[in-house]
This record gives sequence, C-alpha cells and structure tokens, in this order.
Amino acid sequence: MNADANENHAAIPMLQIQDISHYLEENGIITGRDAASVHENSYRRQDQIEQAENVEGQTQYQTKVIGQFIQENKTKDLDRHKNEINKKESLLKKFKDAKISIRLKDNKVIHGIGLRNLVDQCDTFVTLVSWEKHTSSIMENSHVFQLIQFEKDAVEHFLGLVDVKATDSSQSIVDFILNDFIIDCCYVAHYLQASEILEEIVSVIQESIDYENCTSIFVLADELQLMSLRQASMKYVLERLDKIKTSELWDSIPKSLQNHILTLQNAAQSSIIGRGQTKNVIFSSSHEFLAMFHDTLTLHKERLREAKLRQEEIVKERKREGSNSILQFGRFSKRHVQEKDVFGGSVEDAAKKILKQEERVRTLQIFYNEQKAIFAKDMQHNDQFRGSFAL
Repeated sequence: MNADANENHAAIPMLQIQDISHYLEENGIITGRDAASVHENSYRRQDQIEQAENVEGQTQYQTKVIGQFIQENKTKDLDRHKNEINKKESLLKKFKDAKISIRLKDNKVIHGIGLRNLVDQCDTFVTLVSWEKHTSSIMENSHVFQLIQFEKDAVEHFLGLVDVKATDSSQSIVDFILNDFIIDCCYVAHYLQASEILEEIVSVIQESIDYENCTSIFVLADELQLMSLRQASMKYVLERLDKIKTSELWDSIPKSLQNHILTLQNAAQSSIIGRGQTKNVIFSSSHEFLAMFHDTLTLHKERLREAKLRQEEIVKERKREGSNSILQFGRFSKRHVQEKDVFGGSVEDAAKKILKQEERVRTLQIFYNEQKAIFAKDMQHNDQFRGSFAL
C-alpha cells in the first residue's frame, strides 16, 4: 500500500509557485482593462513593425537607386575613356608619317617635326589634329604651329623629352632633363598639356626647392596652378619667412602674393587652424575669403552671447532654488554650501569654456582686422590676389 502511494505521488508533477497575476495571464484570464491594454500594445507594436519595414524598404530602394547611378556613371566614364583611347589610336595611325613646323621666338622655325609623338604625349596636338580645317595642311606637311613665346633651344630640348616618352612610356625623363632648361620645359609642357612629362618635371623641381629658389618656384607654381608644387614651395617659404622678409627674395614676389603669404602665416600662428585639422578650407578669392571669414566671426560671437545668457539663467535658477530652500528649512540650513555650489559643478566648467571662447573670438577679430587692412592695399593698387586660398 505504501509502495502504491509512493508511485502515485511520484507520478504527480511538481508545480512551481505562481502569483495570481501570473496565473491569470498564463491561463488567458485577463480583465477588460488589461485586455484593452494588450490590444493597444499589440497594435502599437504592429505599427512600429510596419514603420520599421517601410523605412527599411525605402533605405534599400534608395541604396539600390544610388548604386545604379554610380554604376551608370562608372560605365559612362569607362566608355568615354575607351572612346578617347580609340580616337587617339586612330589619330596616331592617321598622322604617323605627318610632319609639321613650329614657329618660335624671334621668328625662328623648326622644320620637319614628326607629329605622331606630339599627338601621343600632348593633348594640345590631339585637339589640333582633330580639327578638320587643319587636316589638309597637316597631311601636306605644311602646317606651322605657333610657339612664339618660347626660345628655340628650350623647345628642342622638350621635343627630345617627348621622343623619349613616346618611345617608351615607362621610361623616366628625369635623367634626360638639363637643369638649364627645366623651368622652360615646365612652361612648354604645361602649355601643350603634356601631363606625364609635366608631372615628372614638377617632381624634379619640387625636390630641388632651396632658400635661393623657393620664392621663384612659388611664383611659378602659382602662375601655372601646380597645386602640389605650390604647397611644397609655400611650406618652405613659411618655415623661413622671417628670414626671407628681410632679404631681396621678398621683393621678387608680387605684392598680391606677399599678402597671401602673410595671410597664411597669420592663420598658422593664430587659433584659426585647429589641432588635428586635416581638411583645407578653400576660398576662390580674397573677397570671398573676407566675406566668409566675417560670417564665421559673427557666428562665433553669436554662440558666445548665447552661452553667456544661458550661464546667467542657470546661475539665477540656482540662486532661486537656494532661496526657496532657506525659506523652507530656516536660517540654519546649509546656506553657505548652497551659495558656493551656485558657481560650482557644470557652471564652473561652462565658465572656463566661455573664457576660452572669448579669447578665440578676440583672436579671430584681430586676424580679420589685419587681413582687411592687407587686402585694402591690394584694392588700392588693383593688384588683388586672384588665386585660391587654402587654410
């Protein structure tokens, strides 16, 4: 009998202790208010799910459309590049035996210059032979190309570099450039849009920057808008500007470029360029530079004013709360601690930041006034710097 009882007792599952709410919920016994709440939460969750699905669908569609545009642009660029290559190859075959003459300074002329290598290396000649009105004279070897601003020796040296590069595109021209012609060849390569040759010439010039030629190289880079060379020469000039300003080198720089250099020096020495800044801020002219800088200065002043107003509001609010505590708890409350806390904590931290911002605004204002005076001199002499600014 006892054995049977024990077996029956073992067969009965042991139930865990549940409270009444858990029991009612588990067995589906819910009050009217609870049921309404459950349905409302269910609908709310369903709306959230549908909204999330809509957002996800829109995001996927947007990503798909943008991807299609990017792919189409890549395809167009690739097709355009292939068309340019095919066009150039066709022109090279068409004019492989053609010869032209080049008229130079002092009315000197170089005759019998092979056109193929010039077309291969110079975009200017690609454009030239693409014009139908020049086809007949080129095919008759009677066309005369005008380079009257350049000396004959410099152009002949450049033509030698063209032949070297056209014969083997992987061949560096560095070993073939003579120091006496490197600057002239730079001008010729830039004028004829010989990009590969120009790039190698610029790299040679950049490696040769020193105290004696840094200002002239900077003027060259600015004139031809060679950005890498301009940045390298500008860096060299700025590092030695105090010494350069007291020498004859400074007088060799046009007045507008002098002002541009002073602007960059002042900016570098002020707090305008923040630590860790990696991106340049570009301005197309001095007018735009001053206008945008004035807007920036105004924005900093407005933020400083708002910070001060907010600081005053917080201090007043703390004092008011302290006064209410004294009225509520009497004179023997921790009044002195409360008065001290009015200017402590976040208020103290904000006060330090406000002081730093005030100093920055003063620095920006001084810098703006200095640059406004500098550029005013340019405007008087109509010699305003027309290049771009990069701070």
